[in-house]
Amino acid sequence: MSGRDALLQTGFQLFLAHGFDGTGINEILAATGLSKGAFYHHFTSKQVLYEEVIATFFPSPFDQMDWDAQARLPSTEQKQAILDFYRQLVASGEAVEADLTRYYALFFDSLSRLPRFSDEINLVYRRAISALAEALEQEGATAEQATAEARRFIAEQEGALYLAAVAGLSLN
Repeated sequence: MSGRDALLQTGFQLFLAHGFDGTGINEILAATGLSKGAFYHHFTSKQVLYEEVIATFFPSPFDQMDWDAQARLPSTEQKQAILDFYRQLVASGEAVEADLTRYYALFFDSLSRLPRFSDEINLVYRRAISALAEALEQEGATAEQATAEARRFIAEQEGALYLAAVAGLSLN
């Protein structure tokens, strides 16, 4: 494992366990056995490491989504794509062998610390709701009904995600 990868992996584990404020560069270095010079060769600050950790361990499966094409799909296909997205989120947390509660706590903390990341996540939700609402309108719902149903469906999936994290319940 390269020095950069070791710093990312160790930073991720320590941020999970102790949060951003509870994790210091010295703890990261002690856990990796790397020098401060090695750290600063790869990252200019703990904040930059944190940003890279979030980008690495919280990839958005919706990044590749063609939202115009998605809006043309029937609502049932869109709902299935959204369900798949949420299953992928759980799989992402499990793939890094993280306690899902801590994994999502780190995710939520990053929303307040990283405005750009927060903006990206907000855009994902707006696009998902808009695309699903558009399909529901094409299927006969009023604009108000379609938006309400799209928001309800997303909120239902978020609730299932919360239960998966705190109660260990499956999304299936």
